[in-house]
Amino acid sequence: MSISELPCVYIHSCCDDDPLKIIKLIRNEENIEICNNEENILSNRWTIDCKYYTADINLCTSTSLKKLSDQFVHDINAIIILCNIDYSNIMETMNECLPLVEKSQAEVLILLSEKNIDSHVSNNATNIFEWCRKNHFELIVLEEIADEMDTTGIERVRQALYAHYWPNLKAKCQITNPSTKSIIEDSVINSQLSGGLSDLKMDTEQEAELDSDLFTEMFEGDFNFFKTIDKVRKLKEQISAMPDEERKDAAEKTLTECWKAFFGDDVDL
Repeated sequence: MSISELPCVYIHSCCDDDPLKIIKLIRNEENIEICNNEENILSNRWTIDCKYYTADINLCTSTSLKKLSDQFVHDINAIIILCNIDYSNIMETMNECLPLVEKSQAEVLILLSEKNIDSHVSNNATNIFEWCRKNHFELIVLEEIADEMDTTGIERVRQALYAHYWPNLKAKCQITNPSTKSIIEDSVINSQLSGGLSDLKMDTEQEAELDSDLFTEMFEGDFNFFKTIDKVRKLKEQISAMPDEERKDAAEKTLTECWKAFFGDDVDL
């Protein structure tokens, strides 16, 4: 099968980190088949198999951003950029990726760092936080240790990919008006809201506020899992852009609003 027939995750390194290493981490396998395709694109085919759907995608990388065909760029659904804060020209190399981001219109955008950027006191750290906020990237640190409320590292990368609406996905069942218990306790939505909301540590002078209209839109009419996941992703982006001390409060407010959407404003929480 041609690489152009499947949607893909494109992984690009702005440092010495090897994109193939990240592909292996995503797959949680050391020995994987890497195909060398046209335009010097390396790819590994991955079947995402979660509770609600299956989807065949390609995990891809290449040596150059400038030799990618229009068809390949069109198939990019997610972009993962590898960065190293210690590189003096890291901002310049990250900016070189932005034309591809704009052209592909990828919905999942991740900046992946090996080191914990919070521990560095430098202009690069401030610039990286601002770059993520401005360009709608989620910052994920591989070595970060998760607490009870967080999903971090490569597991957070997988979570973001699972939550994406892949154009070729095959739903395992028709999801219409499921029970509240199923949604709150047993769905990816719950894990996105409670476990993946505090991944981007951001210092910003602008006070971010949640879009209350998203809550209403999420639960209007028949429940559609994949549309709701998209709404959850947008909420997560808003919460991720908040300063660290405000993020858990915002996550709690999000869950509260979801409960009210199910049970009404008079529910006792």
